Amino acid sequence: MKNTRIYQTLKDKENPDEIETNGPFPCNWRNSWLGDGYYFWDTFIENAHWWGEVHCDNCYIICEAFVDLNDDNCFDLVGNTRHMEDFGESIKFMKSKGLISANTTVSRILKFMQDNELFLNYKAIRAYGINSKSRDHQPNYRIVFDPEKKYQYLPYKPEIQLCLLKLPDLNFREYRIVYPDIYNQDYAV
Repeated sequence: MKNTRIYQTLKDKENPDEIETNGPFPCNWRNSWLGDGYYFWDTFIENAHWWGEVHCDNCYIICEAFVDLNDDNCFDLVGNTRHMEDFGESIKFMKSKGLISANTTVSRILKFMQDNELFLNYKAIRAYGINSKSRDHQPNYRIVFDPEKKYQYLPYKPEIQLCLLKLPDLNFREYRIVYPDIYNQDYAV
């Protein structure tokens, strides 16, 4: 996972200079899926566009950056089965202590792990929110395994999110606007 290309989608407020000077920007939503941090889409710019179309009323900016991720600095709930087991063990422990209800969220489990030093020294969290994007959204970047079973498919550009907790420790670099073209310094007419 080293040298990962990531994308941040922002509402276009016609302030590209401020974005490139002061970015990236932390997520300040009350229900942030992975807790407090800087949210990015992993690798696939198509997901950053989808977010802008749906959540920014088609008035958005996409910034690209790079980070160095590995098993020591990124708690990876997508590709690291040991991390998935640790997450599951935390849920099991919380259940045994009566700390889980029907409304317990992923961010609550992660916060518990961080507060109880079960999170080690991770500087980022990586997760795939299954069905976060509507199945009807086109293009949907899914291909079925069997035409008779439409709900069994391979997502080949999954909506993998990254929540960056400590930017300098991830070698965060090269943050710049890549969309829309009017703000992209590399764009030539």
